[in-house]
Amino acid sequence: MKRRLTDVALFLLVTAFLVGMAEGAGSLTVTFKDKNGSALAYAYVYLRSAANEPPMEKYFSPADQILGPSGANGTITATNIPEGDYYVRITRRNPLAARPLGPPEVGDYTWVQAKPITINTNTMTNLGTKVAWAFGSAPMSISGTVKSYSGTPLASRYVRLQIGPCVEGSYPTYESSDPDPSLWVDPNYCNGRSWGKKLAFQRTDASGNYTIFLREPGTYYVYESTCLGDQHQDYIGNPCIGYGAGPITINAGEQKIVNITGY
Repeated sequence: MKRRLTDVALFLLVTAFLVGMAEGAGSLTVTFKDKNGSALAYAYVYLRSAANEPPMEKYFSPADQILGPSGANGTITATNIPEGDYYVRITRRNPLAARPLGPPEVGDYTWVQAKPITINTNTMTNLGTKVAWAFGSAPMSISGTVKSYSGTPLASRYVRLQIGPCVEGSYPTYESSDPDPSLWVDPNYCNGRSWGKKLAFQRTDASGNYTIFLREPGTYYVYESTCLGDQHQDYIGNPCIGYGAGPITINAGEQKIVNITGY
């Protein structure tokens, strides 16, 4: 009788442990192939919480989860991923190297999307088959030079791309004797939830040049700043200096020059 009670207790303990492991965690599977349909082994999936900035190309933030590598059939299946919304990128080094850390480099096989995916508890999220493109080879791009008003190239400026504008607060008539709230505009702090967050970051080189490659045609806005994460609000004591351009419409296969003048 004592042995039976011990076995039952052990069974309940193991069951509770397994339930605890599964609680609040889900799974993900995806297959990665090149444009010719060949499976890409040794690819990794990078997930970053959608509560933070996305780990897009040349963005200086680590992934929250690194999954993989993929097998010979190009498939990655991972479990025990904390539930939540994630930005996702898949990368396989080219030439081949089992090196999961670091952002994609020119020529690496890459797939990325700006819209977050959702990992649900005790659920397998199947992303299907994703077709890689060579990082740095996208046919569409926005490039240009950031210079001061005197024509001096501005090196190491943060240049970011997004699909909505930064809106500064404006409150005309606020201090008048007859204020008109219909004229007031609230700021969005460059974080409009209706159009998503930033798509890509890059720093200008020593000559003030930048190039951002695009995966899809569309309308974009480009902003530069001395600060990473600048909200482009004009107020006394703001340590960030930055300006923007847009809207900029990019058609399929188009490369467009967008120069920005700042301080």
